[in-house]
Amino acid sequence: MTIVDVNVKAIDYSARYLYPNRTVEIKTSERNITTPIRAATSYEYHEKAKVPTDIPINNPIFINIEKLDYSRFEKLLKTNHYFAKIMRKIDLNNRLAQYSNLRLTLLQPTVTSKRDPKTGEKIRDSPMEHLKQNPALREKFLRFIIRLQQEVGLNPITIPFLELPFHTFQETVTQVSKSLEKINLQTIFFVDINYTDFEPAIELLANELQSKMIGLIFRRYRSFPLSYEALSKYIDRDIVFFAVQVYRYDSYYDDISTMHYLPFFGNDIYAVETPAPYGSSTKGEQVEPPKDRLQYVRLFDKESLRVVPIAATQSTLEKLKDEYHNDIIIRSIIDNFHEARTDDSKYKVLRAFSKVNELHSSSSEFERFQDYVRQNSTKDYIQEKRFLQTTLQKAKQYSVERSPSKQAKLM
Repeated sequence: MTIVDVNVKAIDYSARYLYPNRTVEIKTSERNITTPIRAATSYEYHEKAKVPTDIPINNPIFINIEKLDYSRFEKLLKTNHYFAKIMRKIDLNNRLAQYSNLRLTLLQPTVTSKRDPKTGEKIRDSPMEHLKQNPALREKFLRFIIRLQQEVGLNPITIPFLELPFHTFQETVTQVSKSLEKINLQTIFFVDINYTDFEPAIELLANELQSKMIGLIFRRYRSFPLSYEALSKYIDRDIVFFAVQVYRYDSYYDDISTMHYLPFFGNDIYAVETPAPYGSSTKGEQVEPPKDRLQYVRLFDKESLRVVPIAATQSTLEKLKDEYHNDIIIRSIIDNFHEARTDDSKYKVLRAFSKVNELHSSSSEFERFQDYVRQNSTKDYIQEKRFLQTTLQKAKQYSVERSPSKQAKLM
């Protein structure tokens, strides 16, 4: 499962939208993997278990992301049994994805502080803030998460992003890299795109530590254009960028699938964000449920690259009926999707199916897109995809407004 090598195979400059597109070959100890590609997540595997059918998940890359809020963070560092509990969960998730050739687990501390619901006053620092302020605690945390991954036989070892002053960040990642290299373990460091020192952090990992794969905590391009600008410098470098926690769709751009426009911004591998619990936003705030809960069920349409409510996707439904015409169970789910409005069990199955089918359809669309890049015909692909073209035009215009001199060099 180790990464043997990474090689850029093709770069397509034909589409003058922001940055070139590329394909990268990842050589692992088991097989070669070509990007752009979608990674499967533990969330999607668990959704598959809710669907009574044999729809396979064949993605060669898998990632399990565990968000460590304060409660989980504290229990991990202060109780013996919780270490074993997390280890069992990681092992179980990796067994689910046993046929993936590259399996990773990321244990990422959260950045949200606990506040008084009435006054808004901060009651307790976030796990990230504790790690930032306490070097001894930081060393203990890193030691534990490395050991957890070792215990279940993972290699490469992922190192979560820690929001530290750059000189401390540099010292920490260098020490970790050298320590694991001595025991023949590879490391994949993650960096948040909103990190103040994002560009020097990437330079450190790429140039000094010679990282073959760098993880990215996803943020929208329009909020952090300079970070994406920094990534563009590595278009011809044998380094692969893995974006995680990617929004399923972008309402700002007509509900287009976020990860299907990310190849135009210097990313190679994509993993979708685990959604917030029903009735909550991604910020943990309670939101009013829609009058029609089928609005929460969205399907991915390969032709438009959009992720839209099931009731508004008749053409996609018809294509799914053809695709699953031999699968009686799936055909019944599709034919009777309206029943999910009032039937809780059918709603759960339908929603789970939408996620599993999206993983399958999105992955096959990435394979198709790879051919366009190899043939230097990305511009033709864009012309086929009206919503993608509109999205890139909007992003291009936004980038010009934010940084005209830099954009002029790119075009």
